Amino acid sequence: MDDTRGLRIHFIDGTTTTFEFPLQGSNSVAREMLAEELLAKRMIVVEAGGELHFIPLDNVRSFCLFPAPETPGKSVIRGAAVVR
Repeated sequence: MDDTRGLRIHFIDGTTTTFEFPLQGSNSVAREMLAEELLAKRMIVVEAGGELHFIPLDNVRSFCLFPAPETPGKSVIRGAAVVR
């Protein structure tokens, strides 16, 4: 199984940034707590290439984590399709 994960951030100015990273942990409870902390602090922090990237959610239109986890949480709509 490929442990590579990704984060695509769509900014309000129309630009997009994508990060790839290894699997961060297999504990679904820890992942859910991390998501809650991210929303509470209103900031995404990513270490890439020896640098820390601080991305305020105020500048973000949306973000996508991929691939979707097997158990993404209680309030996630499953099986949807993107319609453009």
